[in-house]
Order: sequence, then structure tokens, then C-alpha cells
Amino acid sequence: MNAVREARLSLIRERLPLYEDAKRLEHTVGVYKECQWLAKKFGLSEEDSYTVCAAALLHDIAKNLSHGQALEICERYGVQPPAVPAVMHQYTGAFLAREVFGEEIVTDAVCSAILCHTTGKVGMTVTDKMLFVADFTEAGRKYRSCRDIREYLHSECEKINKNEKTALSRLLNDTVKRIVGFTVTYLIEKGKPIDADMILTWNEIVSEN
Repeated sequence: MNAVREARLSLIRERLPLYEDAKRLEHTVGVYKECQWLAKKFGLSEEDSYTVCAAALLHDIAKNLSHGQALEICERYGVQPPAVPAVMHQYTGAFLAREVFGEEIVTDAVCSAILCHTTGKVGMTVTDKMLFVADFTEAGRKYRSCRDIREYLHSECEKINKNEKTALSRLLNDTVKRIVGFTVTYLIEKGKPIDADMILTWNEIVSEN
């Protein structure tokens, strides 16, 4: 990665403790490392590698905001607050990140990945999917479901050459499908609401098979 992009990532890392506590930072670093690993395994371009790494560092920047602060950001940018409060931070995080770091650092592609890292969305890009997956599979996630999907992803990745783009794309899509399927099932079993974007993500990804 060139010096300019490295400097931008360094700036994010330097300022992030102003917005995240130690526990949240530990998770963020885990997602960042997982995205670095995936970017290398999938042979991403330098630009896409920057996108997914910057998005990884910034994806939870709005997680510690109060509900009132989050609503203020929604109002400021004309964003309809989600019906499921637990996913509010993905909708506010992209806007907060751009306010703090500017659009040269927080590009449209970085915003896109942040905006769907919890629920997914219709028409996800490779970098969108990669952050969505890494948020679930980073090494700090100790739940059985996270461990199982992480082990599946890593073991399958080792079998595929980074030049086999079709196989890698199929693996990434399948991993997204597994995560969404698990999450939807879990939320139904617990009697919890499901964000509409996650349902749309599921419908799109199963229709592709």
C-alpha cells in the first residue's frame, strides 16, 4: 500500500481511541486484522485493500454514541432511524466517520462498507461483503457460531489460489449466506426483530444460487 494510504490508516488508528473504549478497540483491531488477511488472500487491489481496512477501523465509530446523539446524526443527514436500534450505529457510523476524517479518507466505498456491516444490503460490493464477514469472524469472537464460520472460511481460503476469482467470490458469498442465515435464525428463536436490510440481503443471496 502506498505511503499516502498508509498515512491515512495511521491517522485513523491514532484518533480512534477518542471514540472507542478499550473493549471496543480490541474488537476493531480484530476486524482490521481479519480484513487485512482477507484482502491478501483474495488478492484485492491496493485501492480495495485500503477501502476494507479503513472501513474496518471505522465501522464501530458510532457504537458508543447515546441514542440522542445518534438521532441527531440521522436528522442532520436525513437518515430514517432504523426500526431495530441495535443496528443504528451502522447507519450513523459512516456519516460520523466522514465528519471526523473527511471524504478523502472516508471515501464513498468506505462509507458503503460501514453502512451495511451489520445487516448487509442489496447489491453489496466485495469490500462490503468482506467487512460484513470480518465483523463476524474476527478472532476475538468466541461464540460457537463465529468460531465455526471462521474455521470454515479460513480452511476453504487456504484451498483456493488468489487468482481463482470465481471460486473466491463463491466462497465469500457462501460465507455471507451462512452468517445471515445464522443471524436470522437466532433472532427468530429469541423473538427479536430483524432489520429489513438483512431480510433483503438474505433474499438476494439465496436467489443467486
